[in-house]
Amino acid sequence: MENDAPPGLLSHREQEIWRAFLQFSENVVSAVERDLFTTTGLSGADFQILARLHETEHGRMPQKHLGELVHWSQTRLSHQLTRMQRRDLINRASAGHGRLMTVSLTPAGRATYTSALPHHTHSVRTHFFAHAQQASQETGLQLLDAAARGDHQQTHAGKPEDRQDAP
Repeated sequence: MENDAPPGLLSHREQEIWRAFLQFSENVVSAVERDLFTTTGLSGADFQILARLHETEHGRMPQKHLGELVHWSQTRLSHQLTRMQRRDLINRASAGHGRLMTVSLTPAGRATYTSALPHHTHSVRTHFFAHAQQASQETGLQLLDAAARGDHQQTHAGKPEDRQDAP
């Protein structure tokens, strides 16, 4: 890709792609969260917490680990969990080590998540997957996986097995 920008800046094309990605992701997340709230009363934050807990073997995890998974500050997470606990979606209990807490799904939280899942699935398919064919979904998944891992080699040079310098 030709770089028409000064060193250290994005090229015009890179800037276009980056802005398009931001706009697309913001639009999709907003639409899914709006649909979810309209159909279930859950905020995007509620759903994210319920999903993380539901995906664990016993529906619970240390609060600190939950915060790391969702990339939230301790304050933001604590406030969110307080609101969810008031609605009986989750429970927090001392992990027995000072201020460490364990967060767990309540039966109501599990039922709420399970009933919201079809609405979330429909919305994600409508607002995200409807815009991509199977081939572009695979390419997008490879790009997002590589970016999430911080694997710059793969995002810039294709799959390792396709490169000339691959072992």
